[in-house]
Amino acid sequence: GFKNEGAAFIAEATALKRKIQEGFFDNKTKFYFDITIDRKKHINIYGPEGLIPLWAMAATQTEAESIQKVIFDSDKFYTRVPFPTISADHPKLDINGYWRGPVWLDQAYFGIMGLRYYGYVRQARKLTERIFDNAKGFINSGLPIRENYNPFTGEGLNANNFSWSAAHLLLLYWGR
Repeated sequence: GFKNEGAAFIAEATALKRKIQEGFFDNKTKFYFDITIDRKKHINIYGPEGLIPLWAMAATQTEAESIQKVIFDSDKFYTRVPFPTISADHPKLDINGYWRGPVWLDQAYFGIMGLRYYGYVRQARKLTERIFDNAKGFINSGLPIRENYNPFTGEGLNANNFSWSAAHLLLLYWGR
């Protein structure tokens, strides 16, 4: 019974989607990047923030195709445990750091679900299985679920028994 409000929400969402596409998608590299505070240029560091437009369904199908290719690039995100928080080939990748390197399962979830939303179901399943097969501490291992994971070895990093990670594992498992 709120047709006018519904139409207004759709119009706002459409305008926001266009702003995301125009402001954050780099046509040269075919990936979404953060931008400088003055909004004048992209910060060309491949990270999971470039996957969020897929999860939010703000990308075009063509952009999703380009991002899917970056996800499966072993120099970027297709590591032993996929989705490091900075591309695997970036010089500032730091596995012993907190954010720029380890795999956070919530970020992996955003990338995987984003692929699903754009019809890349087989690819999303492949990534999910790669996480379950290679991250240590899942399925009868006796090891705790960790806060994040080494993208190259699968070793658990930082906090033990991390509920945020466990919740995203359930979501990934149910989505397989």
